[in-house]
Amino acid sequence: MDARLIVLDDREEASVLAAELAALQLSRAIGKHGKASFMASGGTSPWRMLSLLSEEALDWEKVTVGLVDERWVDLHHQGSNEKGVRERLLKGAAAAATFIPMKTEDATPFEAVAGRSAAYAPHCKPVSSVLLGMGPDGHTASWFPGSPQLSSLLHPAGGEILAGVDAGHAPVAGEYRYRMTLTAEPICNAEAGILLIFGEDKRSVLDQSLVGDEQTYPVRRAIEGLGNRLSIIWAP
Repeated sequence: MDARLIVLDDREEASVLAAELAALQLSRAIGKHGKASFMASGGTSPWRMLSLLSEEALDWEKVTVGLVDERWVDLHHQGSNEKGVRERLLKGAAAAATFIPMKTEDATPFEAVAGRSAAYAPHCKPVSSVLLGMGPDGHTASWFPGSPQLSSLLHPAGGEILAGVDAGHAPVAGEYRYRMTLTAEPICNAEAGILLIFGEDKRSVLDQSLVGDEQTYPVRRAIEGLGNRLSIIWAP
């Protein structure tokens, strides 16, 4: 494994390190390109990290923030990843960053893919920093094991950067059946990545993913694709 695995004692320490690392990655991108893009994972694990990142001294007006994936729910729904990012990251000085939503007024994510791809494309050449999480089934983004779409998400033949997802087969998706996700194209080609994982159960899944195949543990695609540009940060 070329990725760097960092084991810490508690989640606060891990969140602090992840925020500092993301800030460094964004600062370097601004210095190199005059701008930076940050793609944020959903779920609750990154909430503290995102709050800490919002306090970092960056040229936030030069930063574009997007999502790794989104549940197809309204902005005010508790399951909205956009809501989580807006409430925890886009505040204070970080409110100067530009945010690109995934959710639209379209009935399904499949209808919105073309428009959202056009909006995301300029900020994925490459992504400056991507923050990933991992589910208990080894999924990351909305790449669920057993999905009929999985191969096209992990290896998009036409270089697609976004896709609509029907996660009806995935128990961990719960009520959030329809989603939009970044494919492996922008994630694996990002300049830098962070995989933030908490809990003994997910550490076990991570260890299995490192020796398993990407169809069973889709997170492996991101780990292999990013290689030494990925920092895996874990705490109990």
